[in-house]
Amino acid sequence: MYRAIFHPSNQSEYYFKGELLFTVKRKRLWLGTRNRCSIYKGDEIICEFYSSEFIFLYWKLKILYQKFDKIINLKNNGSYYNLIVDNKSISIKFASNPFKKVIGKMFIDGKCVVEIEKSEKKSDTYFDFNFYDSNGLEYYILVLFSMYSIGITDSA
Repeated sequence: MYRAIFHPSNQSEYYFKGELLFTVKRKRLWLGTRNRCSIYKGDEIICEFYSSEFIFLYWKLKILYQKFDKIINLKNNGSYYNLIVDNKSISIKFASNPFKKVIGKMFIDGKCVVEIEKSEKKSDTYFDFNFYDSNGLEYYILVLFSMYSIGITDSA
């Protein structure tokens, strides 16, 4: 099972069967409206990206650096971004009701491949990824989720 754990310290961790895959650390910039995020595998930075937080007006997402096994690109489709890997398009759609158990679904080339469930324990927020089948792009699906979920657990 794939799982993401969000801590109140602007850090999230992504796991597969209890083994840490990567950690995302967020640094707030410019009065807290922009973020620079680093994805770490162990102590090594494997990706850095920039995200703005004015989602209701505009949203900007940009990859600044990457060192993945496969090259990734972001495709802006107006109000959302798709992650392109191996000529496949990964997208995400969040539920309109954030209080539902299933808070979103992710797609590869328009086909739903995973449901995302949210739960909370103490001060941490957990996201469980229930994949329908193995597709070889699970890691990159988690990367896209990490880019979309900046500030998802902020209370203020």
